[in-house]
Amino acid sequence: MGYEELIRHLVRTAETRRDGILSRAREEAAKITEDARRTSESVERDGRDATGREVERARLLRMNRARQEANEVRLRARAAVVDAVLARVEERLPLLLGEARYPAVAERLYGEILPELPEGNVILRADGVTRAALERSVTAARIRFGPLPETEIGGVEASDEDGTFLVRNTLRSRFVKARPALMVELWRRLPGPDE
Repeated sequence: MGYEELIRHLVRTAETRRDGILSRAREEAAKITEDARRTSESVERDGRDATGREVERARLLRMNRARQEANEVRLRARAAVVDAVLARVEERLPLLLGEARYPAVAERLYGEILPELPEGNVILRADGVTRAALERSVTAARIRFGPLPETEIGGVEASDEDGTFLVRNTLRSRFVKARPALMVELWRRLPGPDE
């Protein structure tokens, strides 16, 4: 009975060990499988999140570009309105010469340059209405009248006889000086891109 018993004992011990090894192998395989499943789910979730983020980023970029293009169109439209308004004002400047109050305006424009007139003989250039208004009040012999250049509108321009000194106070010159401030005021009053 010794060898048979020993062999059965060895076989049982080997089977027990085998069963233990198999059990541990199954447990380890289950752990590896669970870890792989969790990793797979995490990678899939991260992939979905990354894809979602990329899609959202692309959508935001498209929306931003569309907003910029719309603002650009609005700004161009505002600039066109400002230019049209200023062009219309400049067109209407000559109409002021026909108004009843214009001679008083012309005298005031002359009065503003009077302190700046040079010593000696002066050529005072003016349009017909201004000249008529000023001839009554300007009696100094040193002042001689001349025609206002065709590029100017209303008001007066004065120079010495050599033409080296020139002071201009015409409606057009004042409009040119006021144009930047007028543009700012028009831009301020027009609805902006976000209004």
